[in-house]
Amino acid sequence: MFIPKGQIDFYEKNGYLIYPDLISNEEIKVLTEEISRLSNEKSEKIIPEKSGAVRTIFAAHQNSEIMKRLIRLPQIVETAKALLQSDVYVHQFKINFKVALEGEQWEWHQDFLYWNKEDSMPAPRVLTAAVFLDNVDDFNGPMLIIPGSHNEGMIDVEAHMKYAQNGQTKDPLWMSTLTSDLKYKINQAILSELLKKSQILSVKGNAGLVLFFHGNLFHASSQNLSCVDRQSIFISYNSMENKLEEREDPRPEFIASRNFTPIVPVSPDALLEYSR
Repeated sequence: MFIPKGQIDFYEKNGYLIYPDLISNEEIKVLTEEISRLSNEKSEKIIPEKSGAVRTIFAAHQNSEIMKRLIRLPQIVETAKALLQSDVYVHQFKINFKVALEGEQWEWHQDFLYWNKEDSMPAPRVLTAAVFLDNVDDFNGPMLIIPGSHNEGMIDVEAHMKYAQNGQTKDPLWMSTLTSDLKYKINQAILSELLKKSQILSVKGNAGLVLFFHGNLFHASSQNLSCVDRQSIFISYNSMENKLEEREDPRPEFIASRNFTPIVPVSPDALLEYSR
């Protein structure tokens, strides 16, 4: 897939690219039906909300043929390769749910901070492709980004270790990196400094939109205050030249993959070919 230089320049300056209608309605139907099936499985890869509703399903591409094909669609992976200027592998794959009224917010954060501290990823040569499976508007918890904030580099903040180490929970240590009460939080002063150079952008659009964003781009989202659930898929591609370093305490494979197999594209119609 050819990416015009102007789009690459825009990404390097702003830290994101938006492609409306990159995924067709027919493909979305295939994906949502598969997610419905995956949601009913019993798996450690499913992270619940406090209410018990599903918040996130991790690593579905490891056991779902449909999701395996999704990460290889050339319209997605070739864009990632062009932006990272290298071959890529999937560092993390997750299906996020914004349950109506129950789904919690995601606070302001940089993904690379987690991947550097928790997974020993050397550099921010990583991006995420966020696939909208539903229309996103002002009311159902749109993703908020700060354009250009990736240019500040990784802003290191101290971990809020309220669990695990002090014996208040039996959850594994890595669980504190997945909850709505984020382990690494920026304060008001940091946010204020970021917004002196930019402004908050709400990413809205129809189902089928794909947002590509840099690993250091600050982003967040509020609760879904509408009456309808919404879903999205986040595929994080890491450069093959930026593989995770060895460490004694790696997070589970379904959260941070150490399978560095480069992604080989499939047919642009691979999802529909399988469903038929």
